[in-house]
Formats: sequence, C-alpha cells, structure tokens
Amino acid sequence: MLEIVPGSYLTVTPSGAWHAIARADENAERRALLSIMHEASSPLLSTAQARTWTACDNDEAALDVLLRLQEKACLEAWPEPRPAPSGTLEETLPALLAGLSDTHQAVLADSMGFCLASAGYDTDTAEALAAVGADILSVAERQSKALSQLGDHLLDGWGNVDAAGISGLSFWPMHIGKTRLALTVSGRPRFNQRAFADLVWTLCVRYGEL
Repeated sequence: MLEIVPGSYLTVTPSGAWHAIARADENAERRALLSIMHEASSPLLSTAQARTWTACDNDEAALDVLLRLQEKACLEAWPEPRPAPSGTLEETLPALLAGLSDTHQAVLADSMGFCLASAGYDTDTAEALAAVGADILSVAERQSKALSQLGDHLLDGWGNVDAAGISGLSFWPMHIGKTRLALTVSGRPRFNQRAFADLVWTLCVRYGEL
C-alpha cells in the first residue's frame, strides 16, 4: 500500500494528464487525476483526500488507486505546493499550445467549433481548424459505441495523412470532466512536455466539473 509521506503535495505528470483526458469513460484513476488537477495548487496528500479523489469508501482501496497511478508515472510528489498556471485563458493558453508540437502550431476549440486559443496560425486558419476539430469531436462521440469495439486497436487521435501515411495535422479529443474540447496539432505532437500537463491543469481548473 502507498505510504503517506507527511508534507507531500501531488501534481500530475504529462503522462498522467493524458491518461486523465484521453477517454470519456470514468474510472477511479481518471477521477483521481481530474480531481487533483481541479485544484488551483497541488493538494496535500492525505487518506481523507485520497478517498475523496477516488470515490473509494476505504483507505486501502483509495491508496491502491494512487499507487497504481504512481507506478504508471502519472503522479509526482513535492515537498511544497505548486500553483497552476496563472492568468486568463487568453494569456495562458497560446504559450502552452506552442509547446505541444515541433512546429509550435496548435489550436484548441470547444465542441461548438469556437476557437478558444491558438499558436502559430493566423486567425482565419485557426478558426477553420477549430471548426474541423469540433466536427471530428462530434463524430468521435456519435460513433463511440462502434469505436469501442476496436479494443486494443482504438487510437486516441485522428490524423490528416498523406499518401505515405504521414500526418501533417492531428486532432485529439480532450475530455475535461463533462467538457469536451478538440486539440489540433500541426507536425509531431509533443505531449510528453510539462506544457501539456500545465495545459490540462489550466483547463481542469476552468472547466473541470466532475
């Protein structure tokens, strides 16, 4: 069982952020990650908090969930709390989006196709990609039952590929609690960066109703 180290504050890693938002189905691990990122600063670990985050009714079950997340490198513990990125979404998101691809180009849209933020694109292109991303999000949700039958062959993103199968654009549904967003990335995604974890954290604070 996970040992509670006094004074440990939890943050979610880039891998944990992806694990939290890649799929819509809810489980104790995703709930815990989203709950931790719903806080404006990294929360203090305790058994009571663990039960709240995981919705488990006993300490051992709750801590077992956190142990699994720790083993998957989804969580980090720090001796001091760390704040979520500060500022408005308009100020914060473009810089975070720029770190998510090797071309520094990305767009974040809501489910209605409204461009929440972009990096590296002019306004018209960003709005067009936001509309496409929202349409792909709609298809993914509408066909979720059929897609679930793909099992291990089900991938998390959608690509715009050339004849060689190389993707110039990729579209990634993001499930931030009850909110659905579409992330469009040009070039090679770089979701293993701190910028991705901070992006998800910022969005969870803003939209993350569980």
